[in-house]
Amino acid sequence: MARDADTRLVEFRQRLGGKDQRTLLDYWQAKRGARPMPSRADIDPAELVPLLSNLMLVDVVEGGARFRFRLVGTRVARASGEDRTGRFFDEYAFFRAYPSVTEQYRQVVASGEPMLATEIFFNREHGTAYDVERLLLPLGREEGQTDMLLAHFRFMRGPFSRE
Repeated sequence: MARDADTRLVEFRQRLGGKDQRTLLDYWQAKRGARPMPSRADIDPAELVPLLSNLMLVDVVEGGARFRFRLVGTRVARASGEDRTGRFFDEYAFFRAYPSVTEQYRQVVASGEPMLATEIFFNREHGTAYDVERLLLPLGREEGQTDMLLAHFRFMRGPFSRE
């Protein structure tokens, strides 16, 4: 079973389009060790400084019934036109208009496995949109229960793209 999971992660890594995504996945794998996923306590922001501006930490509330922005990186906040730290997904029209995005977060909670998705990212302040790849990585307890998600955004075009 563990071998199947390792094989899936190797294949998953090959699908990642950005160096920062691969770096973050490798970091996540190193921190999890033999466990299903690392815990939030395993993640040291000082070790992720080059990636921080494109990261979010998201609290899993009520087993995935709701999600709350715990930390929003500066590039993500600027790209969206607002800092959503401390707010719930369901407070934003975007998540009501695109329920598939929240469903992807729920899938990662349920599976305990990373996910890569492409989505439209809207800037409320300027009314602009960007294509992004979003890498979702579960964080949780020893027994594999996801209680937080680590998200990385790779902006594919527009003023926030890099790499």
